[in-house]
Amino acid sequence: MKKNSKKFYEYLDLKTLMIICLIIVILLLKLCTPKPPVKPGDTIKVGGKKYTVIQRVIDTQYIPKTQTVYKPGQTIYVETPVYIDVPADVDTAAILKDYYSKRVYKDTIKLEDSLGTITLVDTVQENKIKGRTLKSDINQIVIKDSIIVVKLPVNQVYVGGLVGVTRQGFNFFGPNFVLKTKSDNMYSLGIGITNALVPSIQGGIYWKIKLKK
Repeated sequence: MKKNSKKFYEYLDLKTLMIICLIIVILLLKLCTPKPPVKPGDTIKVGGKKYTVIQRVIDTQYIPKTQTVYKPGQTIYVETPVYIDVPADVDTAAILKDYYSKRVYKDTIKLEDSLGTITLVDTVQENKIKGRTLKSDINQIVIKDSIIVVKLPVNQVYVGGLVGVTRQGFNFFGPNFVLKTKSDNMYSLGIGITNALVPSIQGGIYWKIKLKK
C-alpha cells in the first residue's frame, strides 16, 4: 500500500490561496489602523483606574531659536575661474575702483508654516567673497496635548449611628448604613431599639437636587 506523500501546500488551489491572503491582509489592516483621538466623554485608564475625559486642550507654542555662523572667505569653495578676453577700450580706473569696492549682499528666506527665517549676508571685495554670515531664526514647535479627566463615579457605603429624640426622651438608637450609588442617589437602613427596648428597622431614600449656581 502506497502512502500519500503529497505535502500540504499541494492540496491548495488558487482560490484557497487568495482567500488566505485576503484574511491576512484584513488582519494586518486592523492591527495597523490608528486609534481614534481621545474626545470628551471617552473613558480612559490612568494608572489602572478608569476616568472620564471632560476636556482636551492642544496648545501649539513657537519657541524662537537663533543661531549665527560666520565663515571666512578662504574657507568657502570657489570653482576654477573662466577667463575671457578683455576689450581694448576699457576704463581702467573704473575697473580698479569697482574691483576694490566692498559690496554686501543680503538675502532673507522666509520659511513656510511660520517656521522662521534664514538670512544670508555675503561681503564681496576684489572679486572674492571676504566673508559670509548665516543667521537662522527658527521657531521650535512644541505641542502640548493635555487631557482633563474626572474619576468615574462608584458606589459608596457609609456607616454611622442614628438617634431619635422627643420631649419624653430618646425613642430610637442604633447603627445606620447608607448606600450612595453612581447616580448620586442614597439609600439608608437603620437597625436599633426604641425606648421600650423594642427592635426597630428604619429605611430611607434620597434623591439629589441640582441647585442653580
